[in-house]
Amino acid sequence: MHIQRRVHWFFLALFLITNIFIPQGFAAVKANEEVRPETLTFMNRDLAIFRANLNGASPSIRVENALKRMRQVETMELIEDIRAVPFSLAGEKGFQFHLGTRHLFSLIEKDLDPESSEQMADLVKETTLILEELKNARYQQSKISFLIHEFFVALLATIALIASIVILKRGLNWSGHYLLIKCREISTRHNGTHWVEYFFLFGARLTQFISWLLILILLYSWITFCFSRFPLTYPLGHKLGMYVSHTLHWVVESILAAIPNLMTIFIVVFITRSLLDLLKVFFRRVQSGQLKIPLLHFETVSATQRITTVIIWGLCIAIIYPFIPGSNSEAFKGLSVLLGVIISLGSTGLVTQLMSGLVVVYSRALRVGDFIQVNGVKGVVTEIGGLATKIQTQNKIETTIPNSVIISNSIENFTRLNDATGSLISTTVTIGYDAPWRTVHEILISAALSTNQIISAPSPYVFQRALSDFYVEYQLFFHTEFPEIQTKILSELHQKIQDEFNRAGIQIMSPHFMSQPLHPVLSTMK
Repeated sequence: MHIQRRVHWFFLALFLITNIFIPQGFAAVKANEEVRPETLTFMNRDLAIFRANLNGASPSIRVENALKRMRQVETMELIEDIRAVPFSLAGEKGFQFHLGTRHLFSLIEKDLDPESSEQMADLVKETTLILEELKNARYQQSKISFLIHEFFVALLATIALIASIVILKRGLNWSGHYLLIKCREISTRHNGTHWVEYFFLFGARLTQFISWLLILILLYSWITFCFSRFPLTYPLGHKLGMYVSHTLHWVVESILAAIPNLMTIFIVVFITRSLLDLLKVFFRRVQSGQLKIPLLHFETVSATQRITTVIIWGLCIAIIYPFIPGSNSEAFKGLSVLLGVIISLGSTGLVTQLMSGLVVVYSRALRVGDFIQVNGVKGVVTEIGGLATKIQTQNKIETTIPNSVIISNSIENFTRLNDATGSLISTTVTIGYDAPWRTVHEILISAALSTNQIISAPSPYVFQRALSDFYVEYQLFFHTEFPEIQTKILSELHQKIQDEFNRAGIQIMSPHFMSQPLHPVLSTMK
């Protein structure tokens, strides 16, 4: 008995599962199945979009049935009228489209685009017009005389295309050849490269580009014209022509819409340029000494002007950026991101050098024309840039030192404290105690005054640096306005010193005694 009851309960559960739960599951799956819209296209024309099932037929099956009916239409039936007949089937309301008595396809209310506000009457009217145009196109396509006429028109268009391309290529090739000949003549005449040569060379390359561009335009126009002559390909030609017209319309609209923004950009740039011109006059007067501004020194005027110019132009670009045509486009945004990444990756060392350059300029440790020594390099400063400083040594060698190296080393400036008197340079000579020191002073000063590039005011002077065991160290100081050639000046000065001492009968010697001299080594006081 227990076994029989279990069998009965098993069959009862199986009956409930197979008759209630499984059908409901299949129904839910079928209800949730998405219906894909299908487009009815005939003779390259989109006639209608089926978005719902009709009497159990899916949109794809509805398209197949409609195409089968339209292919069965005879030529004699094309003189009939297109009619839209309302109908109701299985609770679905819509319209059936007929060519005479032949049913073509049907549209129901569920075929309306749910995302638009189009009504059924509008859809029926639009579909009727499309079918009328399709009927006329198919009727013309069936007439041999019409096709022959259009074929000859397309043939004439092809001949005109070939003639235009030949004339265009010959004319532009002649122009490019003429420009290249002029380019060679200029190169031969000047025995080398001349800027006009690049102008003619660019003109020749531009002529080639224009020739290919015009040929592409002619081919595009020919394809559009030929396609639009035949009923079967008319939609393709119409799309090509509409693409060009829409593009030109978009360009014209974009230009007209950009005029207010361009005016804004022009005004902002004009104000910026005017402000920079005023600041240029201001900085020029400060640099010339006509204006005295606290914390703005002669050495820092040029750098301050450059920094101010960069800041003002940066503000100008930030203001006009939203008004630049295409600034909101994805290409513009992508380019901005790319530039930002490049600047971020490569700006570490650059910013370090720029900040070092600002420190060099605003510390006023050196300026152009100063004779300095830094990091073992001695010479005249020829340029102070944002990234590096250039120094010309006495051997006419230009040395470029990064600003970060300059600020990390001590700077010896031989010119800074001698602006009015020139650079102070010295040389040392040792003379025995038997030479009167006053005479030695006179000889050294006389030799300095007779040397070129040594100025007489302030006058050279001599210090006795040391009284050594066997000789006296005399150091001659003099001023010159040409510290960059101090090697040449010192060489000439040494020659003059030798000549003067020879005339005075004093030997330039530094004696070292091995034993006490027999008589005292001293000079007679004069």
